[in-house]
Amino acid sequence: MNAHSSGSADQPRPATDRDRRHVAWIKTRLLSDWGKTALSSNAEAAMRRILSTEVRQLFDAATLATFVERVSGDPILSDTIRPLLRASMLLSMARLREDPEPLGAYVSEEAKELIEKLLAEPNLLPEKFVRRLLAHGAFEEIARDVLDHALREFAEKIDPFKAEWGLPSLLKLKGPFSLGISAVAKSIEAVRQEFDKRVEPERKRFLAVFARKSLEMVAEFLIKRNDQPEFVALRKELFAWLLEQPVSELMSTASEKTTALGEQAGHAIARHVSQMEATKRHRRAQIDLVLGAHASQTLAQALSVYGAKIEVDAKPLVDAAWPMVEVALATPEADAFFLELVSGYVDAPPRGDENDQS
Repeated sequence: MNAHSSGSADQPRPATDRDRRHVAWIKTRLLSDWGKTALSSNAEAAMRRILSTEVRQLFDAATLATFVERVSGDPILSDTIRPLLRASMLLSMARLREDPEPLGAYVSEEAKELIEKLLAEPNLLPEKFVRRLLAHGAFEEIARDVLDHALREFAEKIDPFKAEWGLPSLLKLKGPFSLGISAVAKSIEAVRQEFDKRVEPERKRFLAVFARKSLEMVAEFLIKRNDQPEFVALRKELFAWLLEQPVSELMSTASEKTTALGEQAGHAIARHVSQMEATKRHRRAQIDLVLGAHASQTLAQALSVYGAKIEVDAKPLVDAAWPMVEVALATPEADAFFLELVSGYVDAPPRGDENDQS
């Protein structure tokens, strides 16, 4: 055994008072302003080195895929990510339901211009969705009721037995011509009632067919005319109207219950997708593709291909994390770690004697 060591690598010797003084000095130094500044500068130097290192040296496809799968699936998804997102969403929605500001207050002029350009783009309306929506029985029932009401109102206005210009006006006449009109009217009324009974089934059959045809026509018109100037203008006008509405009114239907249901549905989808074998295969294939394409490039060069750039500035992160650093350095585990380093350094053989086993 080396003369400088009273223990082994597996069983380090007990710490001495001198070791503890060294550890206390190290921790005091690390927690000082100097330590905070050094942490920032060292983190920035490390980040610059990482950015200048080739991608193949930084990432392994298998371990990276395992890491992504770990942080995007359960238990982290359900036990960590979901509770935080849920709390943030519920708080945000509660605030929005009470926000009196118009929606436009949160949309910059640049964003407005971009959205208006988007609304002017062709083929924004999905054809299959429109046809499916208007073919639903609920819309067919609405169309049938509207058409039925329109036909009845039109029939009453042109019905010579009811319209003001027809039989009712004749009954108001005076003189010889008015004689016998009442008796004739009663006979005609009986005929009209019988006629209505026979017409009613035909009306229902007509509405059942024409309601579907009318909705098909509406769908066709919407799809064909969706990109015409008047429909583009309509989209822009609706957008402008939305910007004028108070946020609280726009969010009035997003109750606590609907918000909670939406969050539950979103989580269920995310959890299901994360567990799918297809998701894992596609993710691994994407990782292999990206790492393979940029293997010989530095990380900074690879990021620049996608227009991304990392500004190396660790100070904001260190400032935010410093309270956690202070807490972490105060743990018994940190003391044990530093004691092992100090005692190991003190007991280490002089340079050149590393292989001396005597």
